[in-house]
Amino acid sequence: MGLIRKTLMVGTMGAVRGSSKKQRVAKAQLKELRVQTKLQQAQAKQQQQAQPAPPAAPPPGWYPSPTQPGSTQWWDGAQWTPSFAPTT
Repeated sequence: MGLIRKTLMVGTMGAVRGSSKKQRVAKAQLKELRVQTKLQQAQAKQQQQAQPAPPAAPPPGWYPSPTQPGSTQWWDGAQWTPSFAPTT
């Protein structure tokens, strides 16, 4: 802040602002940006809560093989393994 502006601010009991127009504009823009960011975060949170969770995969175990009829295949909880067993 310049000496002249500071002197005017003190001499006029605050009637003259201590910050420049450029500083006030930048401060207002920053405030608006913060408001927009909070709104976007709130919207993202609502969308996450609104989306249903993906269905859970079946637990690990022996299941009828999708590729070899008449046999069972081991499901490890995420994918089929190369292990086969005859159906009992």
